[in-house]
Amino acid sequence: MSDIFREVDEDLRSEHYEKLWKKYGRFLIGAAVSVVVVTAAWQGWTAWQRGKNERNGERFMAAVQLVQRGQPGAAITLLEALEGEAGGGYVTLSRLQRAAALVAVGDRRAAMNIYDQVAADTGIDKSLRDLAALLAAQALIDTADRATIERRTARLNLEENPYRFAARELLALAAMKANDTEAAKALLTALADDPATPQGARARATEMLAAIGA
Repeated sequence: MSDIFREVDEDLRSEHYEKLWKKYGRFLIGAAVSVVVVTAAWQGWTAWQRGKNERNGERFMAAVQLVQRGQPGAAITLLEALEGEAGGGYVTLSRLQRAAALVAVGDRRAAMNIYDQVAADTGIDKSLRDLAALLAAQALIDTADRATIERRTARLNLEENPYRFAARELLALAAMKANDTEAAKALLTALADDPATPQGARARATEMLAAIGA
C-alpha cells in the first residue's frame, strides 16, 4: 500500500513541477530574447554612431522586429541574406538571432548547430560565445535531461562570468524537473540572497521559492 501512495506522490510532484515550468519557463525564454535584442541594439547603435554598417544595422533590427511580431520564417530569410553580405559583429549576431527564429519555427536541431558553432568559435568575442552557450541551454531546457543542462552551463556557472545568474536559473529549473527540490531551493536561495543578482532574476527566484514552498 505504501508503494501506491509513493507513486501517487511522485505523480503529483511531477505535475507540480510541470506547472511551475509552464509558469516560469517563459521568463527565461523572454530573458534570452532580451539579451539578443539588447546586444543587437547596442551593436547597431555603435555602428550607426561610427557611420559604418548603418544599412546592415537597419536590416538586422528589421529581422529582430519580425521575430517579435511572430514572423520567424520571414526573419530567417532576411538574416540568411544579411549573414552573406554583412561583416564584423553583424554576422555573429545574425546567426544567433536566426537560431532563435529556427527554435520558434520548430527546427531545434538546426538552431543547436548554429549555437554550438558560435560557442566553439574562438575567433568570436568571448561574450558572444558564452551568449550562444546560454541560448543553447535555454533552447533545450524543456526537452533535455538535467545532466545535459549542467554540462552546457558549466562554462557559464563561474563567479567571473556575467551569464552565471541566468545559468543558475536554468540549473534550478533542471533540478525541479528532476524532482530534486533541495537542489532547486539551494540554487534559488543563492540567487535571491546574492546582492549581485540582477533585479529581475532575484524577483523570479523569490517567486519560485514561494511557489515550491521554500
